Amino acid sequence: MSMTYAQIVEGCRHRKPTAQRALYDELSPMAMGVCRRYTSNRDDANDMLQDGFVRVFEKIGTLRDPQKLRSWVYNIMVNVCIQHFRRSRNTVLQEMDTFVDEEDEELPYTMEDIVEAMQTVTAAQRMAFNLCCVEELPMDKAAGIMRCSEVNVRALLCKARKRMRAYLTNKYKD
Repeated sequence: MSMTYAQIVEGCRHRKPTAQRALYDELSPMAMGVCRRYTSNRDDANDMLQDGFVRVFEKIGTLRDPQKLRSWVYNIMVNVCIQHFRRSRNTVLQEMDTFVDEEDEELPYTMEDIVEAMQTVTAAQRMAFNLCCVEELPMDKAAGIMRCSEVNVRALLCKARKRMRAYLTNKYKD
């Protein structure tokens, strides 16, 4: 028998294992999707997923509306991924240099193709792509999260798109 979000939240607040398991089973596929978009390997994604669910279970008491559980968990996962990026960004942001402004064009690929292509870019490029294209944040907000200038975010985004386009073009050329 499945539980409602209200029952899951109430059970998790009382640290009931069945409610915690129900929450994990219900939302872990979505959460793993978020983690995979922010990292290049499954081990890091699993670490972020685990860290995210630890935070979810620690902070479940702060959730006011159980109907917003899914978006609340999504936001926690994004924040965990951003924190993971910040911890490892010292060397990553040093690779930034100039960029070429390109026209954005729609790509006729599946989401799985895009996620696979995202694994080919650097962590900083992936972060810029996620924040600007997936989360749809403005450049200034993305720059604030990444703790760099808007110009650097644009450069990273341009490089990410270019590398992803090249990967997808090579993958599907006949």
